[in-house]
Amino acid sequence: TKKNFGEIALKTSWRLTSSILLILLCSISTSWAETRYVSDLIVVSLREQPQNSAPTITYLRTDTAVEVLEETGEYIKARTKEGEVGYILQKHLTTATPKPIIINKLQKERDQLAGTVEEIRQQAASTTSQSSKSQQELALQLIDLRENNTALQDKWTQSQAELKQALQAYQTLQNDAKEVIAITAERDQLRKTNQELSAKNIALDEEIGSLTRTAVIKWFLAGAGVLFLGWLIGKSSGKRRRGSF
Repeated sequence: TKKNFGEIALKTSWRLTSSILLILLCSISTSWAETRYVSDLIVVSLREQPQNSAPTITYLRTDTAVEVLEETGEYIKARTKEGEVGYILQKHLTTATPKPIIINKLQKERDQLAGTVEEIRQQAASTTSQSSKSQQELALQLIDLRENNTALQDKWTQSQAELKQALQAYQTLQNDAKEVIAITAERDQLRKTNQELSAKNIALDEEIGSLTRTAVIKWFLAGAGVLFLGWLIGKSSGKRRRGSF
């Protein structure tokens, strides 16, 4: 019994300690960047300093949310949604959601539920009349799908024929390209041969011209030599005749 009592006391102490730690952690985490609301049905001042005599920055009405930046005694340093930073008496703020916000939220939920119920009623009332209409719509959709399928089949067949023609044209183009390449190579070879023959022709012309000039010179020298030789022979013959007399 003492053992059970000790276990119960230990568990109770542990739970109490855990609860205290949880409360402390919550108070620490909520003391920074915590959202609080101005209490119900009042208007409070956001002041420049944590003093009642400090100048007022702006006035905040009920259900205005502010971000808690720091707690300084009876004042809280807070930031509004507009970015204004100042001090508010802590007693004018609460972490509980204000009643006007709760009421507005409940009214919106009620309106949404009422709209949903009305839609369900309308759907239930028109189910019978819409069933035949839905069948007709489905039949029309089926016809459209079949027509679309037929059109797609026709397009596919046409695409296959165009693809076949394109492949044939491509093959013909490849063959023509091969012939063009062969003709071009032959043309280039003929052009090269023609250039070589032209060069040889020019060289032969130059060589013939050179040989012609050489022959003319030789012929000229040979003729001059013959004349000179004839002159020498004539001269020596004249001397011999004069000597004989």
